[in-house]
Amino acid sequence: MKILIADDEHISRMVLERTLRGLGYEVDVSADGKEALAKFELHRHPIVIADWVMPEMDGIELCREIRNHAKDSYTYLILLTTKYEKQERSFGLSAGADDFIVKPFDRGELKARLGVAERILNMEAQLREANIQIQQIRRQEIEIGASIQRSLLMAHAPEGINAFEFAAMNLPSLQIDGDFFDFFVHGPDVVDVFLGDAMGKGVPAALLGAGTKSSILRSISKLLADPNRVRLPAPKEIIQTAHTSLARELMNLNAFVTLEYARLDRAERKATFVDCGHTQVLHWSAADKVTRKLSGTNFPIGFIPDEVYTEFTVPFGTGDVFCIYSDGVTEARSPSGELFGTDRLTSLVDEFCEERASQLLYRLREGVRDFTESGPLDDDFTVVVVKVGQPSEPWNMHSETFPSHLDSLAAIRHFVGYLSHEAGLASPEIDMVQLATHEAVTNVVQHAHRRTEDETIEIQVERLSDGVSIKIFYSGPDFRPGPVSQPEMTAMREGGLGLFIIEKSVDTVRYFATETGRKCIQMIKRIR
Repeated sequence: MKILIADDEHISRMVLERTLRGLGYEVDVSADGKEALAKFELHRHPIVIADWVMPEMDGIELCREIRNHAKDSYTYLILLTTKYEKQERSFGLSAGADDFIVKPFDRGELKARLGVAERILNMEAQLREANIQIQQIRRQEIEIGASIQRSLLMAHAPEGINAFEFAAMNLPSLQIDGDFFDFFVHGPDVVDVFLGDAMGKGVPAALLGAGTKSSILRSISKLLADPNRVRLPAPKEIIQTAHTSLARELMNLNAFVTLEYARLDRAERKATFVDCGHTQVLHWSAADKVTRKLSGTNFPIGFIPDEVYTEFTVPFGTGDVFCIYSDGVTEARSPSGELFGTDRLTSLVDEFCEERASQLLYRLREGVRDFTESGPLDDDFTVVVVKVGQPSEPWNMHSETFPSHLDSLAAIRHFVGYLSHEAGLASPEIDMVQLATHEAVTNVVQHAHRRTEDETIEIQVERLSDGVSIKIFYSGPDFRPGPVSQPEMTAMREGGLGLFIIEKSVDTVRYFATETGRKCIQMIKRIR
């Protein structure tokens, strides 16, 4: 073990050094606090013995500096002193010192105190190793929970339903949460949608959400299988059946689940809701151009054992929009701590209600991310958007032309973003596609078009069976970079950082010229 000495007295320093070497320690020597701090920053000595009184920087200040610098490991600090007063010792401890040795020191006492230091350092190392193992277990738990969320809690929005257009998204927070949603298609005109949030965090919440979702689907199947049934079971009947099977177990776990269950019936032009203590549903009416907040009076599932669930019905027309969401949306926080709130969400629905369901959902996502300044979410962002009316025809390719200016970047990111979402990419994959497109377009504007005016850039987004292809068409000099390696992080874009970001953000990058002479950058991102 290596010990750092800091003492301005030559004889005292020499005696201490020889004594420590005689006890089997490696020793670094410094004549004042500043020199000692410089050596400590290079080698991070586990033990430092410093004289209290030194020129330049005394032992007290050295202790403070080491405590401020050494955050990742512990250093045992011993002060050499002639000070005996209790008040002065307290002052040294408050500066970060662990122990004191009175000058002139006794060899036996020094050896004993160093033994204490080694035991404390060994215990600290064991504690740090235990913390590392706990963090590894926690990471594994998060991975398991994320897998549960992907495979059990989140469903794919149904396609090919002529009466409705659906879009759904889950943007995970830093923690595993219990959000879940699913769809049950009864026919071309009737679809059930439910979105819930299990109390708590972590894998237990995810398992609770998965169990609740499974119980609801079993309840639907059980009721539909009744040979005496002549019509669809009512939403309140489905929830009552699920509640009966879950309530006691949830109460034994001191847990509950909030849920919004909706049945959309195009033939009868009505939506029927069972609100189990969930967030308000937003309903934008195309007839009167107003967004209404819908809510019921039921308790969450598992809150009380004898709850009797009721439902309410609202009419709808072609073009109407329903937005069902988790509280992770409205409780997203700005850097100053302000909540996003229902009013901001309502304003976004009002503003973009006439867009396609997937575009509206993408706008909501971007609105929350702008509000949080892309900061971490405390809870999952989970939203289902339903638009009444004939869905847009499935698309294979969209193309749009933009002015070749950096001012176009925001519009290009949005264009690529919502189409990537429609193509099935998850939120992190969309971010990477947008980042790669941003870097590629920036390179075109700053290099290929910097000596020309009135240039344009065509962005072509193609839907692949397993991902999305982005093609950027432009005029200008040919550009075909060789192999891209990781640049210095201080390098400018011209130094290769932009090319490196593109390479790492997508699965395939191609640079080529078309038959008409236009240049093209193609990027392909696969669905994971």
